[in-house]
Amino acid sequence: MTCLKCQHGTAVKAGTTNANTQRFRCRDCGARFTEPKANPLGRHTLDLRLAEQVLTLLTEGMSVRAISRVTGVHKTTILSLLLTVGSKCADLFDQTVTNLKPRYVQADEAWTFVQKKQKRLTADDTDERGDQYLWVALDSETKLVMTYHVGKRDGLNAYMFITDLNRRIVPHHRFQITTDGLEGYVPAIEEAFGSDVDFAQLIKNYAQPSTNGPDWFRPSARVTSITTKDIIGQPKAERISTSHMERANLTWRMSLRRFTRLTNGFSKKLVNLQATVAIFMAYYNFCRVHQTLRVTPAMQAGIASSVWSIRDLLTAGTQGQIAA
Repeated sequence: MTCLKCQHGTAVKAGTTNANTQRFRCRDCGARFTEPKANPLGRHTLDLRLAEQVLTLLTEGMSVRAISRVTGVHKTTILSLLLTVGSKCADLFDQTVTNLKPRYVQADEAWTFVQKKQKRLTADDTDERGDQYLWVALDSETKLVMTYHVGKRDGLNAYMFITDLNRRIVPHHRFQITTDGLEGYVPAIEEAFGSDVDFAQLIKNYAQPSTNGPDWFRPSARVTSITTKDIIGQPKAERISTSHMERANLTWRMSLRRFTRLTNGFSKKLVNLQATVAIFMAYYNFCRVHQTLRVTPAMQAGIASSVWSIRDLLTAGTQGQIAA
């Protein structure tokens, strides 16, 4: 055993602590210490089982304040834990969701906001505030989230989103991708994939929403028709669809309080929103059993060999959950 003080390898066993942890004594400097243990929560001293409970409730649609009331963990501690685990899950996602060979991909954006809605912004507000969108690319067959991005709904963020999707797919692997009618997708996909992709857009046409009812009543517009447009290659007409992606959007809104409409569970900081999304996307791919697949999307895609638990996410798959 190497001494933690003088770094000499002359430490020997010297009894145990009251918690039955092995103690050591350095023969050179006389220092006594216990063997350091890796903490999956980093600097957090929160009990691992309590941290699992917090994250489980977070991925089941509860707000930070509600989790605090149920678990007794202070909301500041929950937010700090959120950032720590969010960074870990983002790294895990980057390391595992690679070398993909999809056949049909669907991409879409889900709206939310940070601090205040776009129309409430003032000249003093930063770009992080206002409307934000969750960009997601979904494998239509395995239901795997191939990549995600949080940002504004513009050409720059479309480019960042598609560029990240490109690096996760095997080079020159041809597949079909369907997006909505956002113009920023066209130059982004052309630059990222060139002619090695079959790309189509599905454009929904809406009717004017009904205004019958009280002033607070604002029903959503009804889809009256759908238009498809072939952009690159020869996409199969029967596969031009974003239906799986739209259903996945419902999953985000039901499972993440920050995406629930007409509530005060919205994000106050962009970093908190990004961390929450990172946790849920890792949870969705590796832990959440898809009802139509009867396995997790990661298992269906061959990335994982078993269903992960929240603890497996915290320990970053050190127990052999990642498929060879």
